[in-house]
Amino acid sequence: MFERIYPTKIILPMKMHYGVPAVPTVKVGDYVRMGQCVGVPEKGSFSVPVHSGISGKVTDISDIRLPNGILTPAVTIKNDMKRARLDSVRPRSGFKLSASEAIGVIRDAGICGMGGEGIPTAAKLRRARTEIVKDFLVNCLQSEPYSTSDLVAITEYPDYVVLGASACARAVGASRCIFLISENRREQRKALMNSIEKIKDDFKDLEYDIKLFRERFPQGYYRLVARALYGKNLAAGETIEKSCSAVLFNCSTMLACWEALSDNIPMMSRIVSVTGDASGGHNMLVPIGTPVSELLTNAQDIKNGSGRIVWGNCLTGIDIIDPENTPIVKTTSVISVVRKTEVPRTPCIHCGLCSECCPMNLSPNTIYEMLNQGLGQKAAEEGARDCIACGSCSYVCPSGINLTPAIASFAGEGRIIEINSLLDNSSAEEKTAYDMQPSYVGEASLLEDYSDTEEDKKQSSPDSIVLPFEKDKEV
Repeated sequence: MFERIYPTKIILPMKMHYGVPAVPTVKVGDYVRMGQCVGVPEKGSFSVPVHSGISGKVTDISDIRLPNGILTPAVTIKNDMKRARLDSVRPRSGFKLSASEAIGVIRDAGICGMGGEGIPTAAKLRRARTEIVKDFLVNCLQSEPYSTSDLVAITEYPDYVVLGASACARAVGASRCIFLISENRREQRKALMNSIEKIKDDFKDLEYDIKLFRERFPQGYYRLVARALYGKNLAAGETIEKSCSAVLFNCSTMLACWEALSDNIPMMSRIVSVTGDASGGHNMLVPIGTPVSELLTNAQDIKNGSGRIVWGNCLTGIDIIDPENTPIVKTTSVISVVRKTEVPRTPCIHCGLCSECCPMNLSPNTIYEMLNQGLGQKAAEEGARDCIACGSCSYVCPSGINLTPAIASFAGEGRIIEINSLLDNSSAEEKTAYDMQPSYVGEASLLEDYSDTEEDKKQSSPDSIVLPFEKDKEV
């Protein structure tokens, strides 16, 4: 179960994804309705649009700095609590979409990865189409301590998760749709199985499977999945699409995709876990942009035991200094409140615990010392670029050495190059994706007037696939 939160205001950063910021399409004093596009990518840029999850007036447009250091324009909207929606935000019925049209709807809905880097979902789908993947993998492996937002999404909306995955799998031409989930999550497994049983006759071209994983942290990172499912250790720069003929998406992302395809709802809200190590936990359905402070106000038991407020998972997240002005963004799955503990700092005792717990089989203490000495090349040769920033090495270190930030920062520089490589095959298409100027959008969601790009029309005939069902069956 989850609680619905109606904040007094939202703060919408124009950059909540991998890429460049969107451009605000509103001005101070404008009235905005739910589902309205308030930020659109500049022509030719790699970005996603931003939509409002509330109705009300725009009170401010200015730069803000997010906890991860990103400086971005942000649109602040005061909630009038009327929940007035755009007329276009309503369920579709009796519709047909080609593969490229479906990907276009997902693009215009502003959907990006909800469990990691925030890579625009349409770009990954295009990449998967280009690579002709066979397996469409859905990551249901929420292994972070205390976080259960993805599990709630599966429990409450299993049909949407399965239908979203099925539609996207068909759009990229995959032949198998595989759900990855912990062996201990019996309720979620049953929900997925029931949903698959209900819709499998409408997607006879797809084979469905559920793969069980052990309950452990970390789990679900694409390199770990490639190792577990395909027995391949991906090197830096290698992609799971090319090496394993598979593509991996988060289950909450698939839920968002089906909301866009069937209900014409852009990405304007998400489920967020608000939890801690000293008290209970809450799952809340919140508009994107909700200030963290308003979530904590609705979780008094957690607030009363507060210590460090973390934007993200307790092991991998970032400390929040100003919860009043720190918003929930598209990639925020959890707000963690953990007790402050100070571990006495001593020199490394070479116990080897960090190496034993590293899921990527690295030697964090060795890499950490190399980076401290400025030996970046040697650190890279030692595998530093493979760090997935899980925080395990810092957690287990008896000397209180915070190993993760330095190594993860170094790895992140390389990951930018890797993601660019992952997306390079789709960049040409993406550059033609937004031919409208920001001033043209006005009061629109971008979904009601979707039209294919010329590049899409060349690549795909209108009858290449039909989503979500054959004929004109209502959703």
